[in-house]
Amino acid sequence: MERFWKMLKWSLLALVGYVLIILLYGTFTDWQPTGTEELSPVHESTTAPELIQDSVVSLLSWNVGYGGIGAEDFFFYNKGDFFWTELGTVRMSRERVEANVAGQTGVLTAIPSDLYLYQEVDTAARRSHYTNQLAAAIDAKPAYEAHYAPNFQSQRVPLPIFQPWDHYGYVHGGLISLARYRTKLAERIQLPGEFPWPTKLFQLDRCALRQVFSTAWGKDLVVYNVHLSAYDKGGNIRRQQMDKVRELVLKDYEAGAYVVVGGDWNQLPPGFNWFSLNPTVQSVELPKAIAHDFMPPGWKWAYDPGTATVRESDKPFDGHTNRLSLIDFFLVSPNLRIMEARGIDNGFTYSDHQPVTVKLMFLR
Repeated sequence: MERFWKMLKWSLLALVGYVLIILLYGTFTDWQPTGTEELSPVHESTTAPELIQDSVVSLLSWNVGYGGIGAEDFFFYNKGDFFWTELGTVRMSRERVEANVAGQTGVLTAIPSDLYLYQEVDTAARRSHYTNQLAAAIDAKPAYEAHYAPNFQSQRVPLPIFQPWDHYGYVHGGLISLARYRTKLAERIQLPGEFPWPTKLFQLDRCALRQVFSTAWGKDLVVYNVHLSAYDKGGNIRRQQMDKVRELVLKDYEAGAYVVVGGDWNQLPPGFNWFSLNPTVQSVELPKAIAHDFMPPGWKWAYDPGTATVRESDKPFDGHTNRLSLIDFFLVSPNLRIMEARGIDNGFTYSDHQPVTVKLMFLR
């Protein structure tokens, strides 16, 4: 019996030491971006025009899920597997990641757009077998100028906690924007709100990628690429981020610019009927939605109500049992007219999100 208690004591001490090492390492290596940082292009185009001449501009937004959550895949964390998960499921196989990334670049080349706004793009991460998805996107659109804003830099995400040999691991990823036009100014703007310690050590540092383009008639077009907080049960962090986005876009609009915000909002647009995508669901705690009066009169939300943009990712997609939602869309200023908003239904083949596109007319 004495031997048992000794073994138990040393096991508990080892467990406490292991957790302390994780927390200390995470604290000392924690990336803490602040403020606004001007960005240089990660890829320049010699053919991109300096002025927008056309009366219509098109945008595509897509959370590409770091190439790791195609239709056959699932995200272990969304299953609640915080401490332990099925072996071999923390990351999908290299072949699946490469197939997903190849499919995403195929969509990029197949759907013409003036601007592409991508979220969850890995430049180097263990979860995606260190595939450089930024480079893949640039290769697919070499005539487009590219900007990159990191929002996830962790030396080691220690999940699942009790599988140290198979941790989520090293992550470098973020937002990318590809533009057919020359960018006048590009910035990474840190958004407010963070999870309490120690959760914040291993969470994304959310930001907005802001780009300014010049038009031939003297006004600027300002485009924001955003990916707002998830796993924020009370919604307090996301509210802070939304307030900051509103502050930014109103300032741009009041300065005379056209303004568009696209991305993964992690909430429904105002007034959207979630049950229209899930007609067989009888009872559910509805996802959070943006308030009808969040923006002043004249501002518009552009989305395709008939096409889901995200699926439940706690299991592979089967087309029947996964609940669907719509959290990827655009916010458009009053001086732009929405000509078309369309979701691209590809069966969640390459990501747990689907692309959304919008065509906007400049009102002069």
